[in-house]
Amino acid sequence: MNKGAMFLLGATLALGFAWSAHMISNAMIAMRQQNIIRVKGVAEQKIKSNWVSWSCEFWCKAEKLNTGYEMLNKSKEAVRTFIEGKGIKADTIAFDPINIEMEYQTDEKGHKTNFIQFYVLRQYLQIEAADVLKLDSISKEITDLIKQGIELRSNKPSFVNTNIENIKIDLLGKATKNAYERAEILAKNSHGKVGALNSASQGVFQITPVNSTDVSDSGNYDTSTVEKSVKAIVTLEFQVEK
Repeated sequence: MNKGAMFLLGATLALGFAWSAHMISNAMIAMRQQNIIRVKGVAEQKIKSNWVSWSCEFWCKAEKLNTGYEMLNKSKEAVRTFIEGKGIKADTIAFDPINIEMEYQTDEKGHKTNFIQFYVLRQYLQIEAADVLKLDSISKEITDLIKQGIELRSNKPSFVNTNIENIKIDLLGKATKNAYERAEILAKNSHGKVGALNSASQGVFQITPVNSTDVSDSGNYDTSTVEKSVKAIVTLEFQVEK
């Protein structure tokens, strides 16, 4: 056999060996892929908030500082009386210190002068309570005081569930169980059974208003509604035994 033929034979054998190795490698990869099941488990629960935080701002404007204090104090007492009249205890109402701003008179060119034209006095109140529905109602009704000449702004309440961490743990357990049940169905349909757990990962929690479809990669935590929906997702990877 001449050198050319020997070279051709060697190249053919090398190509054959390479192809065989490629096929074996692909078969091993396919086998590994077929022996693994990756599933997602989901658990969802509706909850109600059991704690609420709410704040309100009221203010007045006066040419003299002492007059402003008197006006603001009357507004404060009217606000306090309204809230206590709705059944909120006085010791739960926290008033922040008064904030004083000064409005300076302007000249004929619109430039501010050093002459104080008005004092603006502002004060905030904050309430935290377990009576969620009552405080939610007050936050909506307190603007009726505007009819009495009181200038105020009611902020949106923030609703939370103080037991949320325990709820999350419970949902993780249910989501894990759901994932395992899905894995069992897939394994059974492929004439196998679920084996050892390869890996497990927890997704972010989505705490949203009920029936909301909002999803965030970093998770949601809605505080705008009393009733919420909490969803947990886990991803599990199992070996499949034949």
